[in-house]
Amino acid sequence: MDSNLLGLIVIGFLVVVIGLASFRVWARRKLRSTSAERRVTAVPEMLAEFGRSVVLGTDPATAQKLITNLPKRRAKELRPGVWGLNYVSADDVVIEVRPAGEGSEVLVTSLREHFGFPQGLSYWTAFAEKLEHAAAAASITSTRGFHTLHAAPAKPDTLDDGRWVIAA
Repeated sequence: MDSNLLGLIVIGFLVVVIGLASFRVWARRKLRSTSAERRVTAVPEMLAEFGRSVVLGTDPATAQKLITNLPKRRAKELRPGVWGLNYVSADDVVIEVRPAGEGSEVLVTSLREHFGFPQGLSYWTAFAEKLEHAAAAASITSTRGFHTLHAAPAKPDTLDDGRWVIAA
């Protein structure tokens, strides 16, 4: 009787191990197909939102002061007039102030891809909203512009993820 019980325990253990291995293979396959489908639909929407700039009716120096005075956790000044939104590294989303006609434009000039997707969209939208509110409080007109980002893939011999940069 003890040998029969031991045999049943071994068979039960093998069934569980094989079942878990099969589940793992199925889950990976499902995750890959879902990720590929999501990439086809989500990335263009994300890039369109990253491409929306904030056009301010003031000179670039005043726009930089306005940005400097914003309450921000993730934005770090990389150099004068250029900020990086930190998702994983300091330059995941690079924001720049550029002259635009009679005013200035705050736009995303490049962003880094992690895990196959551009990252930091929520940080950019929050940053743009804060900037629009600060401009309204300072009686500066603001509108939204649009730019196109295109892929700049990583070099094949590196472990870096791809980058998206503003179209020239």
